[in-house]
Amino acid sequence: MVPAIVWLSMTFLSESYEINKTTQIPPAPFIKTVNFEGMDIKNGPQSSFPVRELFNPETLQVIDSSDIPNIGLDDDDLPLLWLLEVENFAESDKAKVMMQELRERGHSAFIHIADDTNTASYYVYVGPKIDRRRMVYEKIAIDKAFSTDAVIMQFVR
Repeated sequence: MVPAIVWLSMTFLSESYEINKTTQIPPAPFIKTVNFEGMDIKNGPQSSFPVRELFNPETLQVIDSSDIPNIGLDDDDLPLLWLLEVENFAESDKAKVMMQELRERGHSAFIHIADDTNTASYYVYVGPKIDRRRMVYEKIAIDKAFSTDAVIMQFVR
């Protein structure tokens, strides 16, 4: 009898809850497809001006650090780019070894072959970076690890 009284009192005295079964998920957005035309490489547009290479020594120059900010934009509103000329070699094998050792230590190194004269020179570069301060830190670490005197250079457009 006690369980029946408890059950009756629970049914009459308890509040009833209604569960809202409407979804809270918004409808899917309408996405319009965009078709891109492929470019014909053979008959594509030709650039009207020559493209300057980033690692071409003619586009790099040593800049006094007090003359230019560490980070910023140039006159064309493009970021200032900094490269580190680590070493130049007369033999490609030595340059490749240096590049590989730099890469193993986490630096983004590459080689530029300059064949201005009858002999080729192999320049090992690190970069580019948009913050000159980071390049200074890399220069200090590389100079200490490899006993070099690397030069920080700015890419000039």
